[in-house]
Amino acid sequence: MEVATLGRVLAVSPHMDDAALSAGNFLAACHRPVLLTAFGGTPERYGPLTEWDALCGFADGDDVVAERREEDRKAAAALGATARWLEFVDSQYRSEPPVVGAIALEIAAVAREISADTITFPLGVLHEDHCLTHDACATLLCEQHELVANWVAWADVPYRSRSPQHVSERLESLRQQGFQLSPSEFSMTEEKRSALDAYASQAIGLGESAMCDAERPEQLFVISRQ
Repeated sequence: MEVATLGRVLAVSPHMDDAALSAGNFLAACHRPVLLTAFGGTPERYGPLTEWDALCGFADGDDVVAERREEDRKAAAALGATARWLEFVDSQYRSEPPVVGAIALEIAAVAREISADTITFPLGVLHEDHCLTHDACATLLCEQHELVANWVAWADVPYRSRSPQHVSERLESLRQQGFQLSPSEFSMTEEKRSALDAYASQAIGLGESAMCDAERPEQLFVISRQ
């Protein structure tokens, strides 16, 4: 993959940390990428502390999303990127998922606003929010392919290690839709290491095995029409 030819890159991340975990080395090589978190919105109100937020070290009364956005800003800066967020809320804060088409519309609007040349997005493995993010980007890939010149998918950390079969199924689904996939790998950089350090709360929740997976070579796939 010739990163220099990709122009302005929009990285569509399910949550604040996913793009860095799965594609931080790649993004560090890009020129002024934008990290757009699909599920980065603040809930209307926080209920009882969720199991995940408690695991990550938050307490009742914390504005968890505000604190996580600050982590996201620092991580993005370490990658030479800018952090942005859509207002869809994380699955732990909602009763029903948003419509895929609505997510796709918001992503397309940001891509146009920043004059993106490339959209990079997750294959969407296991987690509901990862699957929704993938489906929204895949909708744009299929229906608005000319929105950007280049499309790049990444294998989701840490889920790629937990379900390699799901990764294979996602890749095969894209091939079945008439796309060719050219794999690339990106190895650990100091920029990514600094970005991961910025996500202090998430590192606690994810645990050692997930963070070790994040240090393995990243798996990315350039998507083109057959």
